Amino acid sequence: MGRILLVLLLMFSFSTVSDSSQEDLLKIVTSVKPKTIRQGMEGELSIKILPVQGIKIASNPDIRINLNKNENIQFSKVFFTGSELDFKTIQEDDLVFYDFTNDEEGKMISFKVNDSSLIGKQKLNGEVVFTATFKDKWSVKTFQKFSAEFVSTRNRNIKKR
Repeated sequence: MGRILLVLLLMFSFSTVSDSSQEDLLKIVTSVKPKTIRQGMEGELSIKILPVQGIKIASNPDIRINLNKNENIQFSKVFFTGSELDFKTIQEDDLVFYDFTNDEEGKMISFKVNDSSLIGKQKLNGEVVFTATFKDKWSVKTFQKFSAEFVSTRNRNIKKR
């Protein structure tokens, strides 16, 4: 019984270490413009990706930005790839990586607030799925979650149903 408990405890400790290390691979800076959006109006989600020192993001397989479903918001798609968002790439030896160094403003994804959207603070959630390559040339495919907030206000021009 003691050995089983020890093995389970070790497995749990390793799994929590790997989960927290995922967050250290990228810094994802998000914002919504404008900060206040009326029902039926459009806004833009800005996503800026910053890998930590010593990490490069491989372009094959393509980086992917997944957006969580939200009943109050409409996106044209539920996911976007790095090639669709025009992320710049650089080649080093035989490998191609994304180059985020000159991406000052981030990439914009348009959305529309539904006519029947709730009023108040709204949250856009999603995740970036990517392949991180380390200095010693090994890599891991993983993901990192992000969120951004804005305020939805009533549009008096929309008739109540």
